[in-house]
Amino acid sequence: MAIKDLAVAFNGSENAQSALKFAIQMCKKYEAALTGLHMRMPPEFEQDVSRWISREIMDTLAKAGAEEAAGIESGFRETVTKTKFSGAVDWVVEEGPPNDLLARAARYYDVLLMGQFSSADDKRPRVRAEDLVLRSGRPIIIVPNQYTVRPFNEHAVIAWDGSRAAASALSNAMLILETKTRLDVVTVMSDEDAQSKKGAPPSNDIMRHLKRHGIEAEQVTLSAPRGGHGPAITGYCADVNPDVLVMGGYGHARLREELFGGVTQHVMQHMNVPVFMSH
Repeated sequence: MAIKDLAVAFNGSENAQSALKFAIQMCKKYEAALTGLHMRMPPEFEQDVSRWISREIMDTLAKAGAEEAAGIESGFRETVTKTKFSGAVDWVVEEGPPNDLLARAARYYDVLLMGQFSSADDKRPRVRAEDLVLRSGRPIIIVPNQYTVRPFNEHAVIAWDGSRAAASALSNAMLILETKTRLDVVTVMSDEDAQSKKGAPPSNDIMRHLKRHGIEAEQVTLSAPRGGHGPAITGYCADVNPDVLVMGGYGHARLREELFGGVTQHVMQHMNVPVFMSH
C-alpha cells in the first residue's frame, strides 16, 4: 500500500512549522494528501471555581479559543500556499487532551508527523511524542526542534539491532526506504558485545531481506561510546546528515528507559534529523 495520506500535528509553533514543511515535501514526493490536526484544550477550572463563572464568561472564553484556532489554521494554510503544494489539504480541529486525541487520530493516516517539542516558554499544551509512539499504533515522524528543512538527499539510516521494535519500524518504513538511493543499516556494539559476538544480530539476513526489496544497503557497525548506543546513533546522523533516521521505539519498558536512560530517550531528546519511529 502506497503512502497517500499524511497528517501533521500543528499548533502554530516554530517547531510545528518545520514539521509541516517536512510533511509537504513528503506529500509532493508521494503525491499524498495532507491533513493538519489541531487539538486544543478547553478552558479548565477547579470545580469550586467553575460554578461561579457565568455563561457569558464561558461563551467569551470559547469564542477566544475559536479565534485562536482560526489564526493557527490561517498560519497552516499560508505555509501550504507558500510551498505551492497543489494536493488535497484538510484541516481538523478537536477539543480535548491533545495526546489522547492525536493518538486516536493517527490511526486514520499512513504516517503522523509532528515537532519534537515546544519551546520552554511555549504556553500551549505539551504534546509528547513518546506517548504517541506507544499509543497510536501508527508510525510517527518527529522533526527536531530548530530543524531547517532542505531538499531530500534520498539518504536514510536505520538503527538495527534485530529486535521486535526495530523489525516493526523497518516494515512500517519500507515504502519510504524503497525510494532512497542510499540506506545505511547501523548496528551499535559495545566492546563486550564485539568480543563475544553476542550483541550482533545476523547481518546477512537483514541485508538479504533489503536486497529482495530492491534496496542496496550498506552495513555500518559502530562502537558504543561511554554514553551508550544513543549517542553513537545521533553522532553518526550528525556526520552523514540523512533525510530520516528509522528506528524502533521503546524496545525496553518505557519506565525503565525513563528511570535509567535508553536509546529511545536519548534520541527523543537529542535528535538532529527527522526520526521515523514505531513501537
